[in-house]
Amino acid sequence: MNKFDLKEKFTELKIGSCYNIIEPTLKNAIRVKLNQVSENKIDIGQSKIGGKPDLPLNQKWFTETNIEIIQEKKLFFLNKKSEKEITKSLSFLAQINLSEIKNYDTENLLPQSGMLYFFYSSAQSAWGFDFKDINKFKVFFYDEDLNNLRRNEFPENLEEDGKFKSCELKFESEISLPSCDSEIYERLKEEEMDLIFEEILNEETVNKLLGHPDIIQNEMELECELVTNGIYCGDASGYNNPKAKELEKNAKDWQLLFQIDTNEEAEMMWGDCGRIYFWIKKEDLKNKNFENCWMILQCY
Repeated sequence: MNKFDLKEKFTELKIGSCYNIIEPTLKNAIRVKLNQVSENKIDIGQSKIGGKPDLPLNQKWFTETNIEIIQEKKLFFLNKKSEKEITKSLSFLAQINLSEIKNYDTENLLPQSGMLYFFYSSAQSAWGFDFKDINKFKVFFYDEDLNNLRRNEFPENLEEDGKFKSCELKFESEISLPSCDSEIYERLKEEEMDLIFEEILNEETVNKLLGHPDIIQNEMELECELVTNGIYCGDASGYNNPKAKELEKNAKDWQLLFQIDTNEEAEMMWGDCGRIYFWIKKEDLKNKNFENCWMILQCY
């Protein structure tokens, strides 16, 4: 839906005056639509969700490393505890060939070429509220010759529920409205808000790049800023941290990079019909630096 279509929709719902209030907050986004196909019908280097990734020749599959406590039995009375480092393969979520979407990136926020990869913990053990989750996901940008890519087989240690069905992708430019928690809606009447949420912001499955996130629980920009500064946000203590007030002004620096939904086509489910959101600082996006992205999972 473009701006013209959106304005027409507001007019059709007889809340045209609300469009003028919301219009300054609209963001451009790239909608991603899935179609499940067999792996061999997707060319190497083509955008995809699920299936097997096309990685650079010298790039190994991304992994996470965790410390597990092993309890050993000693005879009949003493137990000995030891630490063991466990390395597991991450699940491959998506690869986006940026040259395929440059015409839909109306503000030229993303690089014009290269490949952007997204991986996440196969055990879905990261929610993003703890900086310790940093190795449980990976955003990787490859900006060299895509002829040097090869299709990787699934690692032996990747469990079946960490493998997803391959899907080819279709892209569309669209206008993204603020999430339902936005303060902008406080300026509207209750019945106007209800119409917007029921008739416009009512899609169950939304995969997209850029734009506003379709939140399930709460806004995430401040959480990204706090957690990446080492503040735990799994409970209210992080937001009450003395440093939180100082960092709050930086929340506006964060930009949604990629939102990947629970997708029936790819047979992927995040928690209880949730979504994974990858975030990046606007300055990092401008500089093509994807090393400091952050990931948050929300579900119902």
